[in-house]
This record gives sequence, C-alpha cells and structure tokens, in this order.
Amino acid sequence: MDDAITEFLNDMRERYGEQIDSVLLPEGIHEYVGGLIEAGDTDTLVFMLRLGYLMGLQTGYVAGQNGQEMSSGLDDSGPLQA
Repeated sequence: MDDAITEFLNDMRERYGEQIDSVLLPEGIHEYVGGLIEAGDTDTLVFMLRLGYLMGLQTGYVAGQNGQEMSSGLDDSGPLQA
C-alpha cells in the first residue's frame, strides 16, 4: 500500500506541483507540521489529511450539482482531478 500512496503522491507532484505549491497556507504551517512530526502526533496529521480530502469531495460534489464539469487538470478556475 505504501508504494501505491508514494506513486500517487509523486504523480500528483509531477503533474500539479507548481500549482499546488502556489496555494497559500497559514503563516507558520511548516513549523506547526514539523512540531507534530517531532511529537509523533500522527493522529493530528491524519486528521488534517482527512479534512482536506473531505473538503475536496465537497467541492467536487457542489461543482457536480451546479452542472460544472471536473477539469482534466488544474487551472485558475477548476478543481484538481486525480
């Protein structure tokens, strides 16, 4: 399973890394995440992943309900398609 996750993340990074890196996150996020890693707080890290995933699902659902098509890529106005 780890290989599948690594392959997926590497593919997403290769395809959309520039756009993803341009997303602004709250100031201090790197330090916060680093602290979680140092403390071994995987529960909070997994929660953050689930939250982001859920928010993405909700965005896709709303787009579908509004008749918007999911894009095959990421541009300034469309969602990311895995």
